[in-house]
Amino acid sequence: MERYLLVALGGALGSALRYGLGAWVQGLLGPGFPWSTLLVNALGSFLIGAVVRLSLEGALSGEARLFLAVGVLGGFTTFSSLSYETLALLQD
Repeated sequence: MERYLLVALGGALGSALRYGLGAWVQGLLGPGFPWSTLLVNALGSFLIGAVVRLSLEGALSGEARLFLAVGVLGGFTTFSSLSYETLALLQD
């Protein structure tokens, strides 16, 4: 149950971050090209790579990895979730 709570809390945080960053970028650059989506996906992909690296080095516990990779970054961008799951499949 604790793992579900970590993912849920992380997902809520990631979704709020996505909304806030997206609204800020859209307000800054205006409508037209979806710059906010591009920025969120690029940033999320970079961060998922950093989380995976820290995990592989043993710097993150399994719970921290779940909270950050699946929860926060999964809520932040679905593209990072796809990247994480693909990497996990390749490692298995």
